[in-house]
Amino acid sequence: MKLLTAIYDFKIIDEIKDMVDGLIIGNEEFATRLTKSFSLDEMTHIIYHLNKLGKESFITLNQMYTNQKLNEAKIFIKKLPTDLITGFIVADLGLYMTLKELGLEKKVVYNPETLLTNDFDFNYLTQTGIYGNYLAKEITLEDIKYISKHKMSKSFMVGHGHLNMFYSKRKLLKNYITYLNEDKNLENKQNLKIIEEKRKEEPYPILEDYAGTHVFRSHVFQTLSNIEILSESIDYLVIDPIFKDDQYLMEILPLYKKRMYDEEKINDIKAKYNETWDDGFLFRKTIYKR
Repeated sequence: MKLLTAIYDFKIIDEIKDMVDGLIIGNEEFATRLTKSFSLDEMTHIIYHLNKLGKESFITLNQMYTNQKLNEAKIFIKKLPTDLITGFIVADLGLYMTLKELGLEKKVVYNPETLLTNDFDFNYLTQTGIYGNYLAKEITLEDIKYISKHKMSKSFMVGHGHLNMFYSKRKLLKNYITYLNEDKNLENKQNLKIIEEKRKEEPYPILEDYAGTHVFRSHVFQTLSNIEILSESIDYLVIDPIFKDDQYLMEILPLYKKRMYDEEKINDIKAKYNETWDDGFLFRKTIYKR
């Protein structure tokens, strides 16, 4: 099992190079829920640097696209050193067709967030020759193991971080500030939370970026307590440090790299970042139906 992560600053790469197998990077015009939006030049620099280190590069392009935006994405992709890129993470199948036009369909990693809940759905696009798929975030460990036994492509899953649970293309925070007649810019602020009257103990991180508004689970999803089982099933485990910082990665990554559930260290991290961890739906069947 390989470890992937996002970063905030290019400078951290050399410090974490022995703990990860690759990075996920993106630009806000074509991706969403980023730790940091990198420019085309910065992305190109990172890709070449990772290649020199023998690491993999994944470009996230996980927005939902209009026809006009697909054309812009095509131009953007053509400017990247695609021969050095391991995969393009997409949520919109329209972008899959764009990548196919460019002869890059074998580098597609499909991530529809919640849709791939069984082996049939997981393998459907695999027949077209794509590189891999993300498993849905709301399935159990048993489901993950079953799908992995029958998978026909590389499997990806988010293994640590705040999971996104709501997305709107509307700029809801901007609309709210306008309604209050206040002059504030809340775009890309990663320190905002929604606190409900009936659930004050569970503040939900909220982010408004170029692509819209996103609400995340209050608890940090972790897989350290099941890392040995997952390592036999998953090809790529993704550590998402959004709402944290690169120092957080320096503390978290060694645990996942060594596959070590160090309770004392974990408690220190929880206290330092004022966070609560849980195992999401790994042992809890979702009540929601597709």
